[in-house]
Formats: sequence, structure tokens, C-alpha cells
Amino acid sequence: MSSPGEPTPPAPAPELAIRLTSVDELFAPLDARPPAQRAISDEVRLSLLDQWDVVRDARRRPRGAPPPTLELQAPAGERAAVDEAACATALRADLRHHAGTMRASAPLSHRDRISTRAGVVIFLLSIAVSSLMLREATGVLVDGVSQGIVVVGWVALWAPATRWGVDAVTHHFARRRYAELAELDVRWRWRPAPAERARHHADR
Repeated sequence: MSSPGEPTPPAPAPELAIRLTSVDELFAPLDARPPAQRAISDEVRLSLLDQWDVVRDARRRPRGAPPPTLELQAPAGERAAVDEAACATALRADLRHHAGTMRASAPLSHRDRISTRAGVVIFLLSIAVSSLMLREATGVLVDGVSQGIVVVGWVALWAPATRWGVDAVTHHFARRRYAELAELDVRWRWRPAPAERARHHADR
């Protein structure tokens, strides 16, 4: 603690930073809910996750360390219209939400559910048709057509396999990082417009 009369030490440098050309970039573009309830954009969320992996591994932060600090850099012209506390609340809530299971944090859309079911059905049908062809007939041509049908089935299964294989495993290992990021200490740095910066330097 500094003694009376001594200058207050500057706040430590933020560990994470996001540069926004507009505060709207912080949020999912089609989310029209109030700021404190809006979802964060995928680009911001993944950028935070990547930055935090680098910082966390480099500094080997111990358990119980203070929460990470994030600096949001935004145009000063938008400052009057922005509820800083509401934006920080939305950011933490979104990261806390993604610290849960993938089913809860990223549920399938109606289209994706249909695509998944169709892929599984097409795959099973391709296996059945291929097996029936090989049982009823033989020959090079039949073998080729049978294998082609199986390939079609595997292609139809690609999207569901990516969702439940690659995406689910990736999310599982990211959940702890999201939980750590959910305690972010959010700070704002408002950037003056280029004309204001030029005028400021000219006055100096």
C-alpha cells in the first residue's frame, strides 16, 4: 500500500486484449436481447480462449491466482452509448455458460438435428443396400457399386461424426479454460478517433 502523498501505482497490464472496431463486434450479430443477456460472438470467444492458453502456459498460473484481466479496446465515440457493466456481465455469463456441457452450451439447431438424423439413416441404408447387393450378386461391377454406396453413406455421416466426435471432444477439454475465463476482470480502453489523435499531437 502506498503512503499518503505517494502516487498510486499503475494497474497491472492486462493479460488479454480484444480490439473492437465497434462494440457491436463483441456480441453475436443477430442477438437482439438487452446487452447483459446477449451472447458473445464466436470470434471473440475463440480469441479469448487462444490468448488464455498462451498466457496460462507461459506464466504457469497457480491455482487460486487472481482472475485474468481483459482489456476491451473500443472507439471513444461509442462510449456514451455503452453500458460497460452490462457488457462485462454478458461476457462472463457467456463464458460461464460455455463451461457447461456441449449439449447445454451449443445445442443443435432444428436444421442440424434433421441433418444428423438424415445422415445416420442414409448411412444405415447404404450398409443394408451394399450388403444385399453382395449377397444377391457377384462380380467386379457389383463390388464397385456396392463400395460406392458405402462411401455415400460415410459422406452422409460426416457432419454428425464431426459434431459428436471432434467438436464434442474439443469442447470437453476447453470447459476448464472457459470456467477460468468466466471470472474475468474486464477493463475498457476507449480509443480516440484518428482525427482527435492527430489534433492532440498537434496541440502538443
